[in-house]
Amino acid sequence: MFGIGLGGVPSFIGRAAESIKRERLYKKKRILVTIFQRGAMDGLMAVTPFRDQYLQAARPTLFMSAASNQSKTPLIDLDGTFGLHPAMKGFHPLFTEKRLAIVHGIGSPNNSRSHFDAQDYMESGTPFSKGTPSGWLNRAVGLLGHDATPFRSNLGKVADCYE
Repeated sequence: MFGIGLGGVPSFIGRAAESIKRERLYKKKRILVTIFQRGAMDGLMAVTPFRDQYLQAARPTLFMSAASNQSKTPLIDLDGTFGLHPAMKGFHPLFTEKRLAIVHGIGSPNNSRSHFDAQDYMESGTPFSKGTPSGWLNRAVGLLGHDATPFRSNLGKVADCYE
């Protein structure tokens, strides 16, 4: 899941970081995993609304079906409407166990027509501010009390929080 907050770390990231410091029932931790897709595998290919006639018309050569008789590599039907790309089948057990939620169609409120600016805004978490010196994830790691630089966060220590 991913969201954008203006002027810094998205507020839900701050709340999640703060909640890790508190003891949870049965010592369960919440984990936020974000996937920033680059290149041809966009959200509409990773988790396809396979009943959407407009998507099928817009992407006739890329469109995949969940029906095995219509495609040699069918989508993994998640709910009768959305299908998981077969290359992402490792996520399916997490989805069926309700340990994974897919939030579709999340984006930036900045409607920049520049691919490069849009990418920078998503990585920084500051969609209307160019030149933010760090990414939103490094700032979130900092809120957890762990060391981070623009090139590396101490994810080993963060991972220890979840064991």
